[in-house]
This record gives sequence, structure tokens and C-alpha cells, in this order.
Amino acid sequence: MRYAIGSAVISACLLLGTTGPSIAQAASSQSKSGAAVKTADVKASKTYASSTVDRLNVRTSPKLTASVIQMIGKSGSYEVLDKQGEWLKIQLSDKQAGWVFADYMKQTSGGTTGQVIPAVVKTSNEPAVVKITDVTNLRKGPSTEDDIVGKAQPGDTYPILAKVGDWYRISRGTKGTAYVAAWVVSTGGTGNSGTKTATSVSGRQVYIYHTHNRESWKNVATQTKGSSIDDPKVNITLVGERLGTALGKRGVSAFTADDDITERLATKNLSFSQSYTESRKIVQTAMKENASLGYFFDIHRDGDVPRKQTTVTIGGKTYARVLFVIGMGNADYKANKQFAEALSERLEKKYPGLSRGVLMKDKAHGDGEYNQSLSPNSMLLEFGGANNTLQEALNTADAFADIFAMYTGTEI
Repeated sequence: MRYAIGSAVISACLLLGTTGPSIAQAASSQSKSGAAVKTADVKASKTYASSTVDRLNVRTSPKLTASVIQMIGKSGSYEVLDKQGEWLKIQLSDKQAGWVFADYMKQTSGGTTGQVIPAVVKTSNEPAVVKITDVTNLRKGPSTEDDIVGKAQPGDTYPILAKVGDWYRISRGTKGTAYVAAWVVSTGGTGNSGTKTATSVSGRQVYIYHTHNRESWKNVATQTKGSSIDDPKVNITLVGERLGTALGKRGVSAFTADDDITERLATKNLSFSQSYTESRKIVQTAMKENASLGYFFDIHRDGDVPRKQTTVTIGGKTYARVLFVIGMGNADYKANKQFAEALSERLEKKYPGLSRGVLMKDKAHGDGEYNQSLSPNSMLLEFGGANNTLQEALNTADAFADIFAMYTGTEI
């Protein structure tokens, strides 16, 4: 539309060179009138959109290989300037625009761009400090394009002066102020108490572990006594390792635990039913030692389920289907359920038939809790069953990494 207005003005200017004054004045008057109408149309037709995920990459051009300008969250509303295929171009500030994946944006009635949102003054109920969870850049402004003015180390704390979009403006004492990204810190205390104890974590790292770490597959298992289909080497931990690697390739930080819980049970003379008690201790220790952990995946494979129920072929490749298991023994299980449903829907959208859906289990039909009370972003994932193969489960790990990276806004 702006191009159309510019073309009309240029045409009018060309005409002015070959016509008399009266015609020129008329053309000028008509041009001004038309411009006013068009300007009104532009204002009325502006479209705004906001992110539906907490962290969404904004890129320099509409492709995954393009450089990331900054990351936006759900708090901003951005003017949509253009659309190309599955990408939207949004206005970040008066001087900057970028491209985001349209699937993770929703249209809003209006608003202002993320960079010019006025700083929100803290109320007494808002966090008073940020605590650094990893080596972090401190910047001159609320964008990854702004100059770095310092480095913060894990454990450092800074008073919060204001929140600007997905950034905190912090005080550095005699060194002045700086901005730090909200997604790389934890926040603690309130305006009333002034305490510096971190109380809520905004970690993004994935923690992968295996409560039943020796679960294997019929075609390779060396231990098949009774209902066991296990192996000390070729087992589900290989799938967890693959998932961690696949997430890393897509920009998602992940830590894969290598604890042999089966061995722990044997050493402590504990029964198999104590597996989740032992894995819970491991997860709790990891959470205590690493504040950046935000997602917890307990990777399993289902039992002796018919292969036709746990297998799907997509694009000529065979996958082990994923079952999301949520324990209702956790009082806050609805948050875990919502998390699982969101991932299941995304998995089904990109890989039709790969998800087996979300299974709810109470204490009468299993552990009932599955350590999920430790975090609302915690799940038990069954990658296929005993009648699948390791390769099929590895294929699924890659697919799951795809959709999780999209969910967190890291890949897209």
C-alpha cells in the first residue's frame, strides 16, 4: 500500500512537468486528499500479533538458517508488516523488524511493538531481584542486538528496576544499569521483603533420565526372565542419549543422566517398585545443583504391546509411537497434563499418527505420581513398546526433538 501511494505521488510529479499550473494544483489537491484517505485506510487495516510461546526466535529473513535478532515472549504485541509462506514479518521497534514462524503467533486487536513497550514499574508483589543461572551477557538495551556492557556469573544477583518485554532492567550499583534476558535468569523476593532468595526458576534446560533404565526390545534383549525384556547395554538409555543430542543440534540445552537405577536398587536391596523413589532422589539432586533445569523427561518404552499399536510409517520411515503418561497422584497433575497435550498435538500435526495420545494413570494403575509433582513441565514418555526396535525409537527421538524445539521457540 505504501508502494502504491509512492507510485501515485511519483506519477503526479511526472505529470506536473508537462501540464499547466491549474492542472498541477488540481493534481496536488487530489493527491493530498487521496493520501489522507489512504493513510486512514492504512491505520485502520493494521494487523497485530503476539507469540503463543514463551520464547520465539525473531530472524533476519524468513528461513531457519537466518540469524536470530532477538527472542520474544507472550508479553508483547507486534505489528505485522508482511507474510511469506509460513513466516510473518513483525515490527520490533521504530528501527527494527524481523521474521517469526506464523504457527506460533496469534492475531490480536492491536498494541505496540515489543521494543517500545513502556517499562513496567514493579509493584510490591513482583520479584525484587534476578539471580543469574549461567554466564550471561548484560546489555545496553533490551535486545540481543544491543551492545554488551558486562558479564554476569552464576549466583550473581541484581535488583530489578523494571521489566521491558522479555527483559529486566537491573541496577549494577556504581556501574549504572543494564538489561538481562528474562529467560536466562531466575527471579526471587518481592518489593516488600527485599529478600534475594530465588523462588521461581525460568530455566530452559531439559533433564532426561530413565527410571527403568534397562528396558530393551525383544529382538536384542538378553534378559527375558518372566515379564522382563531387559538388557544392561542395549536399552532405553540409548534413546535418551539420542534425544539429548537431537535437542542440542536444534539449539535446546539438554542434560542426559546416566544413572543405573537398576543397579542402585540391587545395591540397596530394594524392590523394583522402589524405582521411582530412587529416580526422584536423582532428579531432586539435579534440580538443587542446576537452577537452569526447566523440563524433565523420564524416557521409557511400553511393554509387550502388539507392534501394530506402537508403530507407524511416515514418509517411508518407521517410528515407535509416543505415549504421554501423566500421573493423577500428583495434586497439580492438570498442569502436567496440559503440557503433555500441547506436545502431543504438535507431534501429531507434524508427524501424523506418531502420538498415541495422553494416558492418565492413578495409584491403582501404576506409581500414580511418576515424580511429576517436582515440576509442571515433567512427563513420562513411552517410546514404542517391547516389539519395536532400537532404530525405530531413535527415529522417534529425532522427531520429538523437532517438535519440542518448536514448542520452546528455539528451532523456529
